[in-house]
Amino acid sequence: MKAEFAPEHLRCPVCRRDRTLSLHADESDPREVREGVLTCTACGAEEPVHRGVAHLLVGAPDHIKREAAGLERFAELMRDQGWDRERVRQLPDIDDGYWYVQGASIKQLLATVPFSPGQSLLDVGSNTCWASNIFATHGLQVVALDIATAELQGLYTADYFIEDGTSYFERVLGSMYDMPIASDSLDYVYCCEVLHHNDSESLRRTFRECFRVLKPGGKLLVVNETLKTKHDPVGVHAEAVAQFEGYEHAHWALEYRGAAIGAGFSTRLIEPSYHWFFRTPPPRQWRKRLQHELKTRSFGRRAYLMWINHVAGGVAFGMIATKPPRPARRSAARVLTGLRLREARSG
Repeated sequence: MKAEFAPEHLRCPVCRRDRTLSLHADESDPREVREGVLTCTACGAEEPVHRGVAHLLVGAPDHIKREAAGLERFAELMRDQGWDRERVRQLPDIDDGYWYVQGASIKQLLATVPFSPGQSLLDVGSNTCWASNIFATHGLQVVALDIATAELQGLYTADYFIEDGTSYFERVLGSMYDMPIASDSLDYVYCCEVLHHNDSESLRRTFRECFRVLKPGGKLLVVNETLKTKHDPVGVHAEAVAQFEGYEHAHWALEYRGAAIGAGFSTRLIEPSYHWFFRTPPPRQWRKRLQHELKTRSFGRRAYLMWINHVAGGVAFGMIATKPPRPARRSAARVLTGLRLREARSG
């Protein structure tokens, strides 16, 4: 953690006041403070910094503690399967269908969202920190947020990138529905395959938190979220993660979008670039005519996206949600002129 990060971007997890944490460094390297203590100047709470990570997960419910412990067990399984520093550093460019989708999705964002160097982005549920690294290498000021620290499945994995000089980004241990991040402090929030780790109530809380931490005009980027559809009304098949106690809940597309709108966002859907209909050229001859007829018409694209999001399935949910900008302040001169006009009309 860099010394200037805490007072500018963090929120006390105890009293929930913005920008009240000060950092006392016990051990530093040329890049950052590695060991230290964060102290709230408002309530006096003290939280540790360990291996550069701000430990701000306070009062976590039991299901988050169980899920974090499960991620540590999953990291052990990954080691047994041959995962190491070098393989993580290759993500998402490895020969695997799951990672193909992840890679295609982040490339789509980088090509279509007008990111500018120096803008700030929060990577929610950063896990192996591969996306945090990619955004940081594109010049963004990145904060990785997760509930776990275990290497291969948590925030300490960031050292695989930072120690090699590939990039630098901040790391914060905390929950998505009670973020220890200061209000109005971020240009982007990135949620990739993480929102389904909320039940319906905490999903709505998470969208409200995303709205709070974004600057006016900031954007929430929702990518690859698990969906319920008419074809698959369950969405999450929990037996695959039961041994790791993953707290997983699929939601309907309208539930994701409704929670975002309820929090105050305006929304638009993201077309899944990895799906055959939205790729160019289409992979099979017989689909060319259908794709040409529908793809060249905006109504056709919207209708097909609605079909796969709500009925057919086979894709994950994506959305860009925008926090409205603050209305421009009227200058004192304009206000005075308006008052004079009113007086003249009434006279």
